[in-house]
Amino acid sequence: MELDHVIDWTREALRMSLLLGGPLLLAALAVGLVVNVLQTLTQLHEPVVGLVPRLAAVLVVLLLILPWLLGRWLGFTADLIGRIPDLL
Repeated sequence: MELDHVIDWTREALRMSLLLGGPLLLAALAVGLVVNVLQTLTQLHEPVVGLVPRLAAVLVVLLLILPWLLGRWLGFTADLIGRIPDLL
């Protein structure tokens, strides 16, 4: 195994993790900002009030993008497995 292969696989793995986790993190960030602004305006500072909408938003986004997410993940895994003979 050459160092170039390891660097390429690591780069692809990091890119894939950002691509797959990005929409979920963006949904949590957007809902969190809106909820925090509303909490500030209403002076209601309960931690549960901020957690439940973020959790719900992440679950909704996850359900909406699950087929795309699994397709990308399986494609990435199949690509990695397909490259194994090149290493031998």
